[in-house]
Amino acid sequence: MAQLAVINPDSLHGWPPKSPAETVCHMALSKVETHLYTSLNDFLSQKDFEMRPDLKQFRRETPTGFQNIILSFSPYQAETYLEVNIGTRLNMVEEIVQQFLDNMPEFWRQANTVVVSVGKINDAKYFRYRIADDEDLHVCTEQVIEFMDQRGFMFLEYASHLKNLDVMFNAKPHQSVKYLYNQLHRCFKGVVIARLSHNPHFLTLIEQYHDKLLKLGASPTNMAEYDRLVNYLLHFSAN
Repeated sequence: MAQLAVINPDSLHGWPPKSPAETVCHMALSKVETHLYTSLNDFLSQKDFEMRPDLKQFRRETPTGFQNIILSFSPYQAETYLEVNIGTRLNMVEEIVQQFLDNMPEFWRQANTVVVSVGKINDAKYFRYRIADDEDLHVCTEQVIEFMDQRGFMFLEYASHLKNLDVMFNAKPHQSVKYLYNQLHRCFKGVVIARLSHNPHFLTLIEQYHDKLLKLGASPTNMAEYDRLVNYLLHFSAN
């Protein structure tokens, strides 16, 4: 049966497929991956999510960016381990902040604003599924569907709005947030979100995130880019 273990999310990149059938045909997918993509597609396509295994995810475009469900497979001997992450992207945030982060430009358009594992949402940090047989495949599929129905879709909707992201990132600036793996990037995104959402504590947050970056061991290059971002935001006109 599906069990718990440790996993690190895979990096995501690729190009959009022409159709689910063509994708499965052309991608070198294992039996486990093929089963999960096709089974979940029957459910998620009804919610307007597109199957994109080349990007290791299902994605739904929104007026402000996208929502995604990311599948990270780790085969090990006769078993496969799966971690599921869900997240959102707000274009208005990423189109600003990516210029000041250390990500490669070719990945900017695919960057999430928030991304969090099923385990973290359920306060089970190291949760992942262990799949060893057909029964495990069925159970895993049903559990992912159940999670999305009970919590996942609500989270994606909540995290698709700027004001809600301002609460998620900036309500407690001295604490880490579980909605992003890189806490350095959280500081950059936090000030961008604060500026775009007209957060009344924007100037205070600038100083708080500056101090937090130093405590996190940010490099001189990181600090210089943060200062450059702040200067940009101070002169930025947010409508």
